[in-house]
Amino acid sequence: MLMKNRRKFSGKQWKEIKRKLAKVKKLKDIKGYKRLLALHMRGLGKSNQEISDVIGFSVQYITELVTKYINEGMDAIITDKRTSNNRRMSYDEEAAFLEQFVDLAEAGQIITVSGILSKFEEVTGKASNTSTIYKLLKRHGWRKVAPRPKHPGKATDEEIESSKKLTKNTERLSWRKIEETPETSISNTRA
Repeated sequence: MLMKNRRKFSGKQWKEIKRKLAKVKKLKDIKGYKRLLALHMRGLGKSNQEISDVIGFSVQYITELVTKYINEGMDAIITDKRTSNNRRMSYDEEAAFLEQFVDLAEAGQIITVSGILSKFEEVTGKASNTSTIYKLLKRHGWRKVAPRPKHPGKATDEEIESSKKLTKNTERLSWRKIEETPETSISNTRA
């Protein structure tokens, strides 16, 4: 079987891969370790299919990984530059954006997610979902305000007790246990 023109590592690159793999036995980022291991196996002469079977990466990804290492170096392989989401603002910009709502809340206005969403879309210029706003608020330590435990106009415990005393009739019971007597029995009612 004829192989395509495969990219090969220079002697300096191959030594860097072996040295890095020997130095870093356990990375916190397991995917970074797997990427480094894929480069090492490629340097040993393994085919992309063999590497894919062992590590679990796709054949195309292994080719992209080798190209990325040759063009950008070891930092591109070890560190994963992806973030958890595609944020449209940095953390500091988000904090500055939320400051305007702090002022409104302190003034006594009710702040809703839909209101924050409309302002967010104005600032970023792109449509978003309410889930984006909920995540933004969680990142910055905002919380959903819970309702009050009791109504502010509720009567005090003392007023409630005095009201019970006025309406409660302890001398007469409105419900009495009716005992079955011969005249109220079922057999007499049928007759």
